[in-house]
Amino acid sequence: MQPFPFHPKGVRPESRPPIGTWRGPTLHGGLLVVLMLGTMPQAKAQAQQAFTLEDLLRLARDRNPTLQALRSEAESWGWERREAARLPNPEVEVETGKGEDWSGENRRRLGSYTFRQSLPNPLLRRHELEALGAVEKAAWEAVEEEALEVDYEVRFHFYRILFLERALELARLNEEALASARDLVAVRAHLGEVRELEAVRLRVEHLRSRNQVEGVRQELDQVRRHLNTFLGNVLPEGFVLRGSLENEAPVPELSRLLTDRLPHHPALRRLALEKEAAAKRAEAAGLAWWPAPVLSGTTGKGLDGTTTTLGLGFRLPLFNQNRQALERDRQRARAVSLREEALRLELEAQAMIHLNHLRLNAATLSLFREALLEQAEAGMNLAEAAYREGEVSLVEYLDARRTYHSIQMEYLQALYEWNVEWAALERATGGGKR
Repeated sequence: MQPFPFHPKGVRPESRPPIGTWRGPTLHGGLLVVLMLGTMPQAKAQAQQAFTLEDLLRLARDRNPTLQALRSEAESWGWERREAARLPNPEVEVETGKGEDWSGENRRRLGSYTFRQSLPNPLLRRHELEALGAVEKAAWEAVEEEALEVDYEVRFHFYRILFLERALELARLNEEALASARDLVAVRAHLGEVRELEAVRLRVEHLRSRNQVEGVRQELDQVRRHLNTFLGNVLPEGFVLRGSLENEAPVPELSRLLTDRLPHHPALRRLALEKEAAAKRAEAAGLAWWPAPVLSGTTGKGLDGTTTTLGLGFRLPLFNQNRQALERDRQRARAVSLREEALRLELEAQAMIHLNHLRLNAATLSLFREALLEQAEAGMNLAEAAYREGEVSLVEYLDARRTYHSIQMEYLQALYEWNVEWAALERATGGGKR
């Protein structure tokens, strides 16, 4: 094999600018850029607006349709509680007719007005209103519970987009490097300096890398569209995300999470309030057998004159003593209590699982940073130099390049999984800062 010098773009990492680095234009080029930016329409400037993770979380909480629906439902429970605090409407009865005495000589028009007002049992009324108040609070906790899911989805899409953007950049660099090598080897194969098989292999490898670029680009476009749909399509076209996958936050202790954060989880608070509401309903059902007072008043015109009466009556629980309702509400309170305990155990298990994943990801990232990234880059540089000197074959060089690219992608994947596990841990423990 005849050695030949070539420096395809992207082969030497030390010769490339860092990812995301922009080498500024010359003076004339800079002036041209300034003039172009000055003439760009306002809509184009808005299209390049950058959004941080906090911006997306705020937009999601304001615009997500599911959250808006839950807020409306919680508001409706508040109005129902206010409606239940009012007295029931009174009953008014009007009667009219004609009457005559036994002799049939005296006739006159008769009429009466009757008024009835039911008065609820004050103790029963208090328990019912407290139950509705607990239901209203539980509805607002359901809003916070759904907000945790919304936050997780936003974080998931945010980190996925950052991951895919960097993956696309790495794939493009790899594709450009293989394209340069392919062109050079094709020329030397035409001159007979290398075998045609090597040119074929490079063409195949380049096509594979180009297909990878296209696959990452399509997934990136899909994730961006899905994020915008999740936010109610409020993001402008061409929106930019500002953030990083790198994170050095220490992994918390499980005991601290279980004692400090988990008890305040919105799902647990919601079930606790639902249990309280069921218990209040059970207490109200236990008081429903007490007679309920009814005030009444009547005024009427009879044959002998006008009469006016006032009365106090009671609704007697003769046929429905509410025993079934009492047992029903007790069983519902018990069912909610059991669901609360089951959810607490499930959240504790999820917190432990996500913490274990975070510790494993931290160890993986340390391995990449301490050894793998540097060794893979050094191996690729050695393979490139050896191939230029004719000491290794094209297959060995391509293997070294694949290994280097694979190590970079695996490191990027580990960073992405680290952030997603953090998001999942925050959802399992009820949110909070890292």
